[in-house]
Parts: sequence; structure tokens; C-alpha cells
Amino acid sequence: MTTRIRFLPLFLALATLGFLTGCFETKQEFTLNPDGSGKVVHESKFSAMDLSGNKQGSEKQMKAAVAEIISKSKGVDAWRDVSYEMLDDGKISFKGTAYFRSLSALDIPNQTMLEFDWTTSADETGVLALRAKDSDKKQAKASTPAENLTGEALTQKLRQDQAQYQQMKPMMAMIMGAMKHEVVFHLPGRAGKSSGFQKSATGALSLRFDGNKMLEAMDKLISDDTWMARNSGVMKPDSAPPMDEQMSQLLFGEKGPIQATVTKLGGPSFDYEAEVAAAREDFATLQQQLGRSPVAVTAAAAKGGKLKSLKVLGVQLVRGFDEEMDNRPFNAEPGFTLSLLAELPGSVLAMTDECGLDTAIADDGTDLLPESDWDRRIAFLNLTPEKTRVMFEAKMGLPGPKVKGLREVTGHLQYRVASGSKEVNLGFKGLTAGATGQELGAQIDAIGADSGNDGPQQLELRLNLKPDELKALYLVVGKQRTELKNHGYSGNDEEYTYTYESESGFPAKGRLVAEVFAEVQVFSAPFKLENISLLGEQR
Repeated sequence: MTTRIRFLPLFLALATLGFLTGCFETKQEFTLNPDGSGKVVHESKFSAMDLSGNKQGSEKQMKAAVAEIISKSKGVDAWRDVSYEMLDDGKISFKGTAYFRSLSALDIPNQTMLEFDWTTSADETGVLALRAKDSDKKQAKASTPAENLTGEALTQKLRQDQAQYQQMKPMMAMIMGAMKHEVVFHLPGRAGKSSGFQKSATGALSLRFDGNKMLEAMDKLISDDTWMARNSGVMKPDSAPPMDEQMSQLLFGEKGPIQATVTKLGGPSFDYEAEVAAAREDFATLQQQLGRSPVAVTAAAAKGGKLKSLKVLGVQLVRGFDEEMDNRPFNAEPGFTLSLLAELPGSVLAMTDECGLDTAIADDGTDLLPESDWDRRIAFLNLTPEKTRVMFEAKMGLPGPKVKGLREVTGHLQYRVASGSKEVNLGFKGLTAGATGQELGAQIDAIGADSGNDGPQQLELRLNLKPDELKALYLVVGKQRTELKNHGYSGNDEEYTYTYESESGFPAKGRLVAEVFAEVQVFSAPFKLENISLLGEQR
């Protein structure tokens, strides 16, 4: 089967982006954990193309280029040990260590030509594979192979495509010819059968892309009418040459697909959470040096313990209401409410329904704690995007006329934390409407095009799984694995219906694999406020 290597749409990018990195030579050294998390020492020398007016070779231009690398990188939790300098030839030299929670989600654009996926199975085996991009597969689907033509029509089509390549070749040579990308992987197990990768004496795997070698391969294949007939329609400025068996043989010395099996997966190669936590301070400092606002990063998972902080954001006091009127002040019952913001001991998966008030004592000694267990519950907890802070409301009874503040308010916040994730094959015999899977109560309620015949297909999937327990859903067709785009959910209790989208459709023989959070633990953090005025101020 023909797949496509991840090549940038270079010519369209040059026309549409105000700033980007140009020709580059990149080296990457990866260290992987069995769960797909890891770190990569990323080194690159590149020419900066700046259409925003910055002076060529200036300090401002260099910082802008480095800031682009940092801000545009996807799937990176934090950078550390970052250094950069302007070289004598005007190129920028960049080096840094990036921490990623999932190799499959890592993307450092305009710096790399090779991207990878990592999957594991229940028998402690992992597969490292060169990634095929969804946009490439969509483009291939839209192209019209010339092998469907015959006679003079076929000949005319081939000569037209070959002429178009010759017209593009000078631009391709100028941009792609100087590109080099070399990767080395230190694996969390023993490297087994592989194709395309080179194995060192220590068991590390390496792969190298050379732009000049790609151009040489294209020169050979472009004159091959059989190859051209099979790949007609892809020789365009905004598309990638197909990584079929012949191209793979010329580029990497072996027929594809480019992948390696890793056996005997063991423990982590390094403590990801500990190293990321240490890198965050460096990351924030780096962003400030580059003149960028610090971006939210994933914090280390909470493991119990006290709240880091607790502060009052607002207060609400309702003395009463007129029974003859339909409306009530603030649409609330008489009472006193504190709006609070708590900083949790770390990132959490979700808050539970078991959060509540324990005591509420006014400064005159009266008890303001609601009488019923239901009213003492804390509802409508709102986690921040990084899931390290939570805003909530503590509702109490109405203070007496002489009360000036609160002597003590205590309660507890309960949360869930996942220390890892696991993949579950949902066990469908076929991806059709009404099909029932073997795991997680899976059932396909609907499947098909959202609107028209050319749009992406949507899947309505019912699962006995809460939204905060589902990390991702993957479509697996043969050896191709694609993370599906989530378009929301509905449901309650334990059964939810999720909507997912796929640009390439849902083949009947495909598989659905859910990545769910595993090793979930529940913790409770107490909170306490003392001597608070009715305006929410510390007294």
C-alpha cells in the first residue's frame, strides 16, 4: 500500500506565512518510555525567512525565529536547556530538549521532515513507525491515477506531469536540496524486526533523510512511466512524493513501510513527571526572554496532599425576597455564598461529586452550615484548562443581623488522578451502524457522511465511559493508525454518546481503539478559611 511521508507543503507555505524557517539541517535524539512519552534533544541549523521587516541577521530576527519554534511546536509539555546563536553564514543554530507526553502527537513544524507514531500491544511489544499524514492521504484520495487511462490519453497525461515536474525542479532543488534530517531513537525495550532503520551496537535505531537524495530518487522515478501512471496527480507544488516501495528503496535502502518492532518493554527509561516538573521553570524563563507570554503547560499529576492556595474571588449575600414577586435577588435563596479559587496539589483528571462543606461558623458563634447533606455539597466546580486550579461556590445559611464575618469555614475537595493510560480495542467485527463491540459497552449508533458525499464522515459512538476517562479514539486500518477528531458528547451517569470525525471515512474492516486513563486514584484535599469578613477580606 502506498503511504506518504510527512513533507511540508513548501511552496504554499512560502506564499502564505509571514515568517518561517527555511532550509534546515536537523538532528534529533529521542529517549522513549513504553507509554509513548519521552524527550528529544533537538538541534537544527536553519536559514530564517522573514517577511515581517526584521533586519536580516539581527538579534530580533533570531529571537523571533526561536520563538516560532517554541510557540508552533505541538505536543510539547516543556522545553529546557535551550540555546541559540547566529552563525557566521547568517544561519541560526538552535538546540533544546523538548518533553512530550505522546510521540504520536509531537510536531515541530518547519524543522523536521520525519515524524513518527508509537503504538503498543498487550504482549509488551511496541511499534515505531514513520507517520503518514491525514492531509497526504486526503490528497492521494482526491488525485486521479493515470493508470486508469489508456493509449494516447495516457501518454499525454504522463508527458504533461513529467513536464510539470521539470518546471518545479529548480524551486524544489533550491529549497529541498539543502534539507537534512537525522533521528536516533533510544528505545524502552529490545529492537526487533525493522525496515528502513539502522541499528547501532547499543540497540539504538536511526533514520536519515537527505533532500538531495530525494531529488535524485525523483529524477529516476519521474522517467518511469509505470511509476508515473500509478502516482499521477501527486506531482504538485503543495503535495508530497509518494513513499511507496520504490521511493522507500531509493531513500532508505529498503522497501516500506518504515517501521521497527520493539520487544520486552520494561519500565520507564526515565521519570517523565519529575523531569518535566524540573523543566517548567526553565521553560517559563525562556518564554519571557523571547518576549512571549508563558503558555499553559501540563503540570505534574497530583498525588494527594494539601491545597497550594485558596482565595476568595467574590461574595453574594441574599437577605430575603418579596413573596408577591416572581423574581428573587440573584435568582437565589436567602443565604451567604463564597466564590473560591483553589490551587490543587497538581494536575487532576476530574473533580468528583463528593466535594462539600464541613463547617461554617459566623463570628458570633452561630452555625451557618446547611442542614441537609444535599445543600452541603459543592456543585458546579470549574477546572482551569491545565486542571491545576478549580473555582467553586460554598453556600451557607443567612448570617444574623449582627454578624460581620465568618470565624471558620472548612470543607473538602475530592478529585481523581490517572497515573497512566491504556489502549482498549473496542472489538467491533465491522464498522457499521448498529454494530456492537465487545468492550466498554461500545455500540455504533450512526456512521456516514455529515453532509453531501465529499465531506468527512462522522461516527456516533456509545460507550460506558465518562468523558474525563476517555483520552483519545483511534481508527486503525491495517497498519495505519489515525487519531479521530472529537466533536462533543451527550449522556449522563455511565453511558455517553460521542461524535467523532474522519477525513478518510470509516472502512467496514477498520478497528476502533480507545485510549482510556488507567490506574485512577481518588484523593481528598481539605480546605479552611478563618476570620473572613462578609466582603470576603481577611481580617
